[in-house]
Amino acid sequence: MNMLVIEFNLDEILAKRGITKYRLAKDTNIAHTTLWKLETGKAQRVGFDVLEKICVRLDCELTDFLFVHKEGKSAKKGARAK
Repeated sequence: MNMLVIEFNLDEILAKRGITKYRLAKDTNIAHTTLWKLETGKAQRVGFDVLEKICVRLDCELTDFLFVHKEGKSAKKGARAK
């Protein structure tokens, strides 16, 4: 069965903006552990409010850091599959 995987990758966009995950957490009032869980694939769910705060702070779209792809394939070249 082909499962879909959601991949959350902020590293590239944060690097382009010169912002650390710690700074993002502070500026958005999102717990650093929440960002860590999203990055590692350990989050069970994420609220629209969290996604909105990230998009507003980074002045970006969801598709800049959130990818959906088939299991075993990476949505972005060089991105890791979870």
